Amino acid sequence: MRRSLPYSAAFLAAILFCLVVPHAAAAARGAQEGLDVALATAIPALFPFFVASGLLIRSGAVSVVGKWCVPLIRRVYGLPGEAAGPLVLGLTGGYPIGAQAARELYDAGTLSREEAERLLGFCNNTGPAFLIGVCGAGLCGSVRTGVLLYGIHIASALLTGLAMTVRESSQTIRHANRAPKPLPFSTCLTQSVQQAGRACLSITAFIMLFSMLRRVLEAAGILEHAAVLCTPLLWFLGAPADAAQPLLVGILEMTSGLVLLPEGAGRALLPAMSFVVGFGGLSVLCQTAAAVNGLSLRRLFYGKVLHGLIAAALTMIVQAILPHPTPVFSAELASLPAHPAAGLLFVSISILCVTSSGKKHRNRL
Repeated sequence: MRRSLPYSAAFLAAILFCLVVPHAAAAARGAQEGLDVALATAIPALFPFFVASGLLIRSGAVSVVGKWCVPLIRRVYGLPGEAAGPLVLGLTGGYPIGAQAARELYDAGTLSREEAERLLGFCNNTGPAFLIGVCGAGLCGSVRTGVLLYGIHIASALLTGLAMTVRESSQTIRHANRAPKPLPFSTCLTQSVQQAGRACLSITAFIMLFSMLRRVLEAAGILEHAAVLCTPLLWFLGAPADAAQPLLVGILEMTSGLVLLPEGAGRALLPAMSFVVGFGGLSVLCQTAAAVNGLSLRRLFYGKVLHGLIAAALTMIVQAILPHPTPVFSAELASLPAHPAAGLLFVSISILCVTSSGKKHRNRL
């Protein structure tokens, strides 16, 4: 398997080269669009949560939070209480905050490799800022719809974790002395900021890559031909045929596909939107792979597919209960401002937890 990796990489590089060279202008435009999205939206929203995640884990505050969540996390999911930290961060900060936190807990020795990889399957999720602000207010014209979608994806993540726990046949081995050793606050802060900077740089690179790839595939006509092949499936699901290409783009890069959804598609596309958001797209998977370098992505991939399917099913159930259809229309992502207030609030709460954890540690000494 490993011997074939260089040949596979060379083959993919050759395909990318053959696609980019004839469409260099489209590739440059896509890279510029990706850079604009990263700098204007993604990085301001994610950076505070990256810093908060590092502070919680390096200070040992996540162990304090973990004690509160032991009954749920250990009995339901078979994981240590500290695993609640990445789960909460993933549900509040968005991709790939939860995965980054899980990786840091693994590096600290709090989670075993098996535990960290299983946690990846359901702790890496879309945050409320994207679901409520972009999907709800921006794309559906309704904050209420965004709140419902956020609730659906919280339930989907928890159900995905439960399904993956039931699927595991072996019991997780517990270790009582695996809490990370608390570090001084200055060390926690500097290391967290440095790690956050590296993570943001990696995310920016992947956003640019997939934005460029999307533009190249559009210029080459590949997306258009692939959309024709997907039309019968959309017809079977009751979705309009012109939604095929946006959904394919969404599987490639989540946000770009969602903002291309056709106006007036209505209720038929909400389950598909929910699946794309739950799955996250290949761009998000690559960003997550960079964040958890060294851990297997098999459970992550299965978990995200399962999350998307559960979210789509729950969305259909909610739609059947609600009396009014929800309009879906195309909106420009650039017109939706980033709101870093949630991230700043989370950093403030994290600092309080770190301070409290530090005091308890000093009292013990």
